Amino acid sequence: MAGKQISRLELASFLLSPSLFVMIVLMVVEAMLAAATTWFVINAGQKVAVGHFLISDLIWILTAQSAAYVVGVISWVFAERAGYRGFGKFVLRFARENRGKVKLFNDRPAREQVEPFLTGETFQIFFNVMYELEFALKLFLGLVFNSIVLGATIDVSLPFAYVGAFGVLLLMQWALQKPIAHAYLENQRRNNRITAQGYTAWDNVFSGNRYNLRLWLAEFKTRLREGLTAQIRAIVAREGMSAMSGIVSLAIVFTTVTVVAVNNFGHTELLVGLATTLPRQIEMTYELHLLASGWNDFIAIWTRFGGVANNMLPEPDPDFDKRIKFDRLVLREGDTANVVSSIGDALRVALAHPTGRVNVRGGNGAGKSSLLASLKTEMRKRAYYWPPTDRLAFGFIGGVVPVDVKSDDEDEDDVIVVAESLSKKLGFSTGELQFRSLEEIVNSTDAEVYLLDEWDANLDAANKAKADALVEALASRARVVEISHRDVSA
Repeated sequence: MAGKQISRLELASFLLSPSLFVMIVLMVVEAMLAAATTWFVINAGQKVAVGHFLISDLIWILTAQSAAYVVGVISWVFAERAGYRGFGKFVLRFARENRGKVKLFNDRPAREQVEPFLTGETFQIFFNVMYELEFALKLFLGLVFNSIVLGATIDVSLPFAYVGAFGVLLLMQWALQKPIAHAYLENQRRNNRITAQGYTAWDNVFSGNRYNLRLWLAEFKTRLREGLTAQIRAIVAREGMSAMSGIVSLAIVFTTVTVVAVNNFGHTELLVGLATTLPRQIEMTYELHLLASGWNDFIAIWTRFGGVANNMLPEPDPDFDKRIKFDRLVLREGDTANVVSSIGDALRVALAHPTGRVNVRGGNGAGKSSLLASLKTEMRKRAYYWPPTDRLAFGFIGGVVPVDVKSDDEDEDDVIVVAESLSKKLGFSTGELQFRSLEEIVNSTDAEVYLLDEWDANLDAANKAKADALVEALASRARVVEISHRDVSA
């Protein structure tokens, strides 16, 4: 029975934690300190206008802004903690919801679709959300508190100018989102086509066939040109929107500033305060644009969240058991050959006795491995399943994984993914790795049934004899259903 698919909101809730709330509190403090800096600047400018200059005013400005920087740095620490916690909860939830879906183990299309979410994709998405949240909150809180200061110390119309400008920018974003989204989507499609063409480069380059290489290069050049055109259109759409937003927000705010200046002509302190904050107000108009355009970035991330949520519960092929050719399979136990016609029959043979060995025999393509996967699905926790090719975690490996990330140059930040075999890293041959894995299974696990798929495939004669003794010892305390080269397949 299929489980209930997770929603994007539930996935996003993985980020909710004490660290996230501490981050938000620190960001409020940071925005208040930055607004206090604006107030100190206005106050100092007004004092200078009437002939007063105090070193203490500069010290207060320096102290408030420095404190804002320090608090901002600390808030990032808690943002990272929340991001790591969210990704950790996702992986734990995925593991809990999907353990035992053995039929998916060798399903290549499902693996290629889902596995990236367990590695870099979801990790990146969670941190993109945190970065967007941190960035948007920083802009929003800074605009709110600085607008309040400007309204309280200079003119009450200034906060309304920023609210109005923000509203106009949001309206523009909404009106132009479809053409901009179309430009981005077309850019993504064209770039994907370039990447897909790259997948066939190895074959067409190294085959040495001039004819195929010429065709491949012609198609590659075409896709490069199309990709460049789509990229330029997307950049022009994005940067054009950015420029338009900046001009509109500046026009609204500076029209208000001009009206305030004209209406208060002769009010020296107010005009000085207005003049001293002009650089800050220009910066605030740019931040308005960033805050408004950030909505599109959030929509993009939210869409990617949907991809993660939709793949939280991958389901096996409902026709998986049809791959098993029962008419070509025999379950042999000692001198007894059991012919089965269904998973139920195979299950009865496997559980007929508490101990002993059952050898699954059949020609290539008969579905021997599929049968073991189906038996594991039926037996669940009662059985231990060892697939023919695996990256299972074992104690003797000591945390070594077959993928490293390292840099070509220690002075460069670029990283490359280097796949190395465990045998190369640990100094073991493939056969030794297999034997050690089997040894650990026998010594460290306790199950009623063991499903061992080609446990002796990579073993030489000496190790095969030792491994067979291990399986025999295992069969003396539990039921072993095996696919091996011990017998010639029927």
